[in-house]
Amino acid sequence: MSEKYLGASFDIHGGGLDLIFPHHENELAQSEAASGKPLSRYWMHAGFLDLEGAKMSKSLGNTVDPLKVMETYGADIIRLWALSVDFTEDHRIGDEILKGVGDQYRRLRNTFRYLLGALDGYDHEKESVDPADMPELERYVLHLLAVLDAKLRRAVDDFDFNAYTRALVDFANEDLSAFFFDVRKDRLYCDDPEGLARQSYRTTLDILFQALVRYAAPVLVFTAEEVWGTRFPDRDSIHLQEWHPIPADWRNDDLAARWDKLRDLREDVNEAIEPLRREKTIRSSLEADVVVSADAVPEGFSDADLAELFITASVTRGQAIAVSRTDDSKCGRCWRLLPEVAEDGDLCGRCESVVAEMDEVA
Repeated sequence: MSEKYLGASFDIHGGGLDLIFPHHENELAQSEAASGKPLSRYWMHAGFLDLEGAKMSKSLGNTVDPLKVMETYGADIIRLWALSVDFTEDHRIGDEILKGVGDQYRRLRNTFRYLLGALDGYDHEKESVDPADMPELERYVLHLLAVLDAKLRRAVDDFDFNAYTRALVDFANEDLSAFFFDVRKDRLYCDDPEGLARQSYRTTLDILFQALVRYAAPVLVFTAEEVWGTRFPDRDSIHLQEWHPIPADWRNDDLAARWDKLRDLREDVNEAIEPLRREKTIRSSLEADVVVSADAVPEGFSDADLAELFITASVTRGQAIAVSRTDDSKCGRCWRLLPEVAEDGDLCGRCESVVAEMDEVA
């Protein structure tokens, strides 16, 4: 053993499973002899396979050069791949697999791109809304963030990098891009800039940004630095920031149960709309009049709330889900099809009010 290691004590010993005997066994014995105490934690990873499942070997010429991968895909792609596989089992790597990882990376990057655009000009002092005053959907998303934070902290403690990466990607794709961003984008683009609804959304986006860029930093090292520096060019590196503790009162299991039920109903509605979209009876969900089972809707939600959640023209209660094309006209600003719009291109009541206020300010 090198003299610089004599007397040293290591917290973790890492290496490949194929070298446990005698290589790692000798290292562990020398470490215990030098320090006088045994190691309590071991980190062992399995081997690498090519796309056909054969063990990678220099002699076979089927290895993947990480430097070439970085030249083609970037360093963050190979980091994302390495952290998204179960390191305790043999795993394959090749162009097709890396392309799939590249798709995951682009989804995460697009999440940050949306956040940066939606938060442009955000002033925390003027726009910040206390979570207690926010609409239910924003408070539900903060609950989901608290759940994610707990999962990630547990994964870090367990050295479960696969669970860490999967939870982060799933949250960005399923809870944010496919749900929260999709439902709330109308308020971002069309609501009164100084109204509670829009400011609650932007406050939640700011909270999400502050958390997600920290969560992503150990995985997407360069991307997280780029994202952080784009929004906060005068602050220290993201890798010098600490995780903010999540307030305990953001966890609300009763609220989550209500919204989980609504999300299940939303999926059922989208499935019912899809055949009409394929048949080109409607071009988007905004053209759909929807009937849902009254028993499927939790208390406290109006038909207008459901129409906003489902991104449809209207929602009414009935016995079962049914979808038809609406006869209403389209607002020229928010593109909602509503009874109050006399002709396509006219403005709905909300848009008329917002435009009048903007004209007055101008």
